[in-house]
Formats: sequence, C-alpha cells, structure tokens
Amino acid sequence: MTCFKWTIAGPVFFLAASLTTGCATVPAEQGEPAQQKMSAEQKAYEARVADMVKQDPLFALLTAEIASQRGDTYSATLAYTEAAKQQRDPDLAKRAVEISLAEGQLDLALSAAQVWSELSPGDKQASRSIMLLQLGTNRVDQAMPALKAFLADVQTAETANPGLGGSSTEKVALDMLQRIPDKNKAYQTGIELFGNNADDLEAQTLLAQLANNSELYPQAVGHMENVLRKSPQERFYVLMAQFMEKRDGNLDAAMQLVNEQALLHPNWFGARLYLARNHTQLGQWAQARQRFAEMIELQPDNIPLYSSQGFVLTQLKDYKAAEQHFKIYLDKTTPAERQNESLIHATLSDMALERKDYVAALKWLDTTPNAADNLDVQLKKSALFEKQGNALSAKRVLNQFKPKNEDESVRLALAKSQLAESQKAPAEAATELELALLNFPDQPDLLYERAMVAERQDDLPRVEQFLKRLIAVRPENPHGYNALGYTWAENNIRLEEAYELIKKAVELAPNDPFILDSLGWVHYRLGKLDSAEATLQKAFGLRQDEEIGLHLLEVLLKSGKKEEARQLGNSLTVRYPDSKALKKLVQQLEGI
Repeated sequence: MTCFKWTIAGPVFFLAASLTTGCATVPAEQGEPAQQKMSAEQKAYEARVADMVKQDPLFALLTAEIASQRGDTYSATLAYTEAAKQQRDPDLAKRAVEISLAEGQLDLALSAAQVWSELSPGDKQASRSIMLLQLGTNRVDQAMPALKAFLADVQTAETANPGLGGSSTEKVALDMLQRIPDKNKAYQTGIELFGNNADDLEAQTLLAQLANNSELYPQAVGHMENVLRKSPQERFYVLMAQFMEKRDGNLDAAMQLVNEQALLHPNWFGARLYLARNHTQLGQWAQARQRFAEMIELQPDNIPLYSSQGFVLTQLKDYKAAEQHFKIYLDKTTPAERQNESLIHATLSDMALERKDYVAALKWLDTTPNAADNLDVQLKKSALFEKQGNALSAKRVLNQFKPKNEDESVRLALAKSQLAESQKAPAEAATELELALLNFPDQPDLLYERAMVAERQDDLPRVEQFLKRLIAVRPENPHGYNALGYTWAENNIRLEEAYELIKKAVELAPNDPFILDSLGWVHYRLGKLDSAEATLQKAFGLRQDEEIGLHLLEVLLKSGKKEEARQLGNSLTVRYPDSKALKKLVQQLEGI
C-alpha cells in the first residue's frame, strides 16, 4: 500500500503513514477475520481516526475522499466507516464499501458492508454485498445461509414465472460460486448446494463448469458425459470437447467427437464454428475453408463469416475467391461495424500486387481508413512504388509521413535507410539512421541497423562503435554480442574475443540457429573443426538457412569429409540453384 506523509491544516487528519509509528495497513490478510492479526499500532490508528471523525466529521470525510483519490484506500474506508457508525448513516458505510471495492480490498469492503447492514437491516443490497464479499474472501461457510436463501428466492421466482425470471437458478449459482478464490471449495460447494445426481441436467452442467474452472478436468468431462446421455445437444458436445482438450492436452479426440456430430447433424452451426476455429489455429486451411463454407451456407446473413473465410482463402492462395468474400463483407457492413478493416485492405492490396495490378494495389491502400496517419499503410505504399521502380515516389511517401511517437520514428528511419540502401546510396542510409539516433541515441534497433550499414560499407571501426554501444545499453540482448563476435570472426581477427562474445550470446539464446551458426564459424576460424561441425549441424537442423548450410559445407570440405560434403552440396543446390557462393564451393568439391 502507498503511504502518504502529509497533513492538512485545521483539525489534523493523518493519512496512513503520518503516524509516527509507521504506515497503517489493511488489518488482516484476505480470507481472515478483520479483527484477527490487528496490531496495537493499527488499533491505535483506528482509535485516532474515530476521534478525528468525531471532532470534525465533514472535514474528516473531505480528507478521506482525497485519501481515496491518492490510493490510500485503508484510511478512506476507515474514516467513512467510522462516520457511518457515529452518524448512524448507512449511505456513508455504502460509500466505504465502494471505495474499498474499487481497489480490490475485499476484507475492508466486508467490514464496511457489515456496518452498512447493521445500520439498514432491511436493505437487500447490503445483505447481498455481505454474502458476495464473504464468497470473494473464501468465507464460504459464513455465506452459506444467505446464499441458500438467495438461491431459494431465485428458484421461487423462476417457478412462478418460467422463462421470465432471467437466468436460471443454476446460472445464478454459477456466477456466485465462481467468485470463490478457492476453486476446489467452489466445486465442493456446488455439490453441497445441488447434489451430484447424474440425471439432473442443470446440476451436472453447473458442476462441469465449476470443475473446469477448478482445473478438475476429468470430473468436468465426467459431468458432461452425464449431460450428453440425457440431452445430446450441440452446445453440450462443444463444451465436452473443450473440457476434453484440457484433460488430454491435445485437440485430436475433441475434434473427432465434434466432427462426428457435425456429420450426423448438417445444420449444427456451433459444431462447425468450433472445428473452424481449431482448424485455423492448427493451420489446417483446407479444412477451415470447408467449415466456413458450411457455416455461410447455414447462415448466409452472418456477414463476419465472409471476412473470416477471406483470410482462410488467402492462406490457400485462392485470391480470386478471397477477394470476393472480402468485398461481400465490406459491401454489407457499415464502417462502424467492420473489424480488421485495415488488415483487409492491406490483404487486398497484397493480392493485387501478386497479379501485378499496381493501380488496384495502390487504390486499396489509399482507401484504408485513416490511411495518411497509418504508418503500416504508408510503408506498404512506399514499397509498392519502389517495386515499380519509382524510387522518387517511394521516398516522397516516407518523407511526408509525420511520426507520432518513438516507435513510429524508429520504424520510419529504418524504412528510409533501407530504401536508400536499395538505391545504392549507403551514405544516405547511414545519415538517416544517425539523424534518428540524435533523438534516440540508445535505441537498439537503430544502433544495430547502423552497425549493419557500416558492415556493408566495410567500415569496421563504425561497426564496432555501434555494436559496443548496443551491448552497453542492452546487455541482455544476445544480438549485439553475436553481431560483433561474428564480424570479428568473419574478418578473422580478435578470434578469442569473438568467441567470448558469441558464447555470451549463446547463453542468452541457446537455441537461436543464427547465433549457433556464429559459434560454429568462430570454432572454424579457431581451427576447432570437430566443434565447428557439431555446432553447425545443430544450427542447420534448427534452420536450413543458406548461409548456415554454406558454413557447414565449408567445414566439411576443410575436414576432408567428401561424401558428407557432396550430399549437402546436392541438397543445397536444389534449394538455392542461383547461389554464387554455393557454386564456388561445389566447384572446389568437384576438384577434389
């Protein structure tokens, strides 16, 4: 709790820490009676507050409001509760409850609610607040009489007005019991209230959800099996599948269960929605397309389905159908209703670019909502112009954009630098980054990219300057160590220092294939061929990247392992037939 050491002129009302003995705190841990574990210091503080409220109640309450605004919930709640007692005013106790609840101080709220109820014994809101707070602080036994009475009233209303009473008794009970922090206790309380009759559909559904919340997944599945025997409805099969996922730790059996029901019931929408979501999560795009198509057939006016299907179709590279679905979604929704509209426009632009329709690609970008203020849109627009060979327009787009924060400033500077490099203007690329570094001198992405620009210019001192700065400002970032170590290894200098830097990078990111590649390469430079081969084999196994493969091939050649080198060379040639570096190594291999 925050302690504020200040006073207000007039009758002095100390806020929390103004007592000479220290900071006043909540008198008990959550779940314990408020009177328990109260220190002598806290008792003295409460007595002092009570006296101050008695001396000048209006000023005390004004100060209590200030305390609540400054985060001193304990002092504010205490002052309002004392004022309520002294003035016999339940509204003041209610305010104390509100203040403590706003900060999640449930024990304080409970103490205040008890005063509220004492001052207004017929107030149902006060008595219900006590019950809910008792549940929320694990005082379930204390809450049980009131909870049973409350649920009985709900049951009576439900019986008298079936279908008009709002939620069922079980749904109301579920809401109440989910407030109990001890989830196992919540589940056992559900059994105590409703029994565990396998033929009671509502009770079994309630217990299944409570068991699931308590991570008692086998029990949750067991209850759902009882439900399905009595009522094999679509929603229950979906719930069953969700509980099975958690029990078994995989989707296979759960999806098989729902798929069987989807085949048996062609009109079950929810089953198909469950399957479509999981197919999407698993990257099973063909199956997802089928499920979304079935749902669209069942509910053709469910317009968001067309957007979802559009994204699925883009994964399958069925761009014509994807565009049709996106356009249906855009045509049949108002701007206020649309979700992911910017992403849809970006995707439609990418698809137009795929077929080299630059006019359409640009149009989709320009018609994106708030396109001029959207950096992602402007970066894509610049890249589009560059792809057409119009570097001047690409540069103008970037120069016209006004970044709104550091993140946008950094991304814009990187884009400008990369555009300059693509136009064979390395000095301009370096200038763009250094201008950004004037405003953000310790920004790691700028430092790293500036070092890489220097490396491509063979400016080793500048590479070292910026990478050393990156290491200093981001000692937990492995890429600075790796880049500097690899630079020295590639230049065959300061190899022992390079090894130590790369070893540090490996400690920070032990399974990064590119960092392992650096480690293998520095081993090679140090003449440790066995270590180099083993490390590069591991790196290549993690990521079959061209450069890692070339390093491994060179190590195999140096080690005289002709057959292994030949097999790897053939494999790399299939993957990278235009690689000049690979062709050079293959020629060496053929000359052996």
